[in-house]
Formats: sequence, structure tokens, C-alpha cells
Amino acid sequence: MELYYKDLISEESSLEKLVDDLMRVVQGVEELAHAAGANPEDFRPEELTSRLARLKERCRRVKERTVATAQSADKIVRDHPYAALGWALALGLLAGTVLGRRRD
Repeated sequence: MELYYKDLISEESSLEKLVDDLMRVVQGVEELAHAAGANPEDFRPEELTSRLARLKERCRRVKERTVATAQSADKIVRDHPYAALGWALALGLLAGTVLGRRRD
């Protein structure tokens, strides 16, 4: 039996969160620049536009890679469900052991 949760997290909310996170990064950079004594008004608009375009392209590539990786992982898990379950169990036990030792 297979369950599909396509609408568990909408793409719109994920994109909105990404935009909010990027805006926070920009605000942080502006604050850092002011603290360091740099003047953001000294930057040329065409330089900022080209950097923004490069950032958008990199975000698009990261999104494509993430989707491709998730699809390949999904295919592997569907092709070999018991092996995937075994690996998940082994990694969970390993993580529990490591975290349990750190607490002591």
C-alpha cells in the first residue's frame, strides 16, 4: 500500500518562506555593512542587478538538484523498500548511540 502526500506542504508556502529568508539575509548583510562602515549606496545598480540574477539562477539550480535527488531517493526506496528500512533502522540506532554517549 502506498501513500501519497503531495499537498502536505504547498509549494507556495515554501517559496514564500524562501523569499522571507532571503529578505532576512539581505537585511543582515545591510546591518553588517553599516557596522563595518561600508556604505551600501556606493554600489552600482547594475552590479546589484547582476548579482541578484546570479543568485536567482543558483537558487533555481539548487531547487532542480534537490528535486532530482528526492526523486532518485524515492525511486530507490520504492525499488528496495526492505533494504531502505534496514538502513534507516541502522542509521537510527547509530545516531541514538552517538547522541546517547554525548549526554553522559
